[in-house]
Amino acid sequence: MIEVDHLTVSFGPSTAVRDVSFAVAQGESFGLVGESGSGKSTILRTIMGLNADWSGSIKIAGQDTKSTSRTDLARRAQMVFQDPYASLHPRYVIGQAIAEPMRINNMKNVEARTLELLDLIGLGSQFRFRFPHELSGGQRQRVAIARALALDPRILLLDEPTSALDVSIQAEILNLLNRLRRELGLTFVIVSHDLAVISYMCDRLMVMRDAQAVETLTREQLRARDLAHSYTRELVAASGS
Repeated sequence: MIEVDHLTVSFGPSTAVRDVSFAVAQGESFGLVGESGSGKSTILRTIMGLNADWSGSIKIAGQDTKSTSRTDLARRAQMVFQDPYASLHPRYVIGQAIAEPMRINNMKNVEARTLELLDLIGLGSQFRFRFPHELSGGQRQRVAIARALALDPRILLLDEPTSALDVSIQAEILNLLNRLRRELGLTFVIVSHDLAVISYMCDRLMVMRDAQAVETLTREQLRARDLAHSYTRELVAASGS
């Protein structure tokens, strides 16, 4: 579903991602882990077309993103950001926020689909006319996930989806995401600094450091501490997991 080959991303004289390659199969959950500034979130933003200065190749479901329209890309992949409050319009009620992508893309049965999505994320129609400030952090992230699913994409790119939430709520959101992946046949790429989250959510993971890929592991290798690179061993030791 996702093929990234020799991706390099620059911001002026600085290189944020250097010659990174990986592929994600349909239905797989793939993690990107590493310290802050290692290039993880930049990769997600570049896949979604939010960075202009990059080289290499990115394909989504076999289509090169450089020759894919923004509309077509939005129907194939969507991104869920770290801060659910910042990603929702404060003056839009929840139903409006979820419906907006569908209206922009001239989809049919918008009202019915909005209610269906509210049920899917476990909130229900009673939340339709509430504003973001009337919701808890976990409820806002559920809305952000529903909005990302509005165009029925096959891929979700999740940038630290639980790090802005209370610990007690994080498990609820992770379990919701796992259920949605299973029921809807979704493919995930998840960025997190939390190895426990990556171990729980991801089939495979890529460790990054200083804009480069260090190594790629399966979940089983991570849990068995079958680690080839010294930096990965340091990261695991520091996490205490």
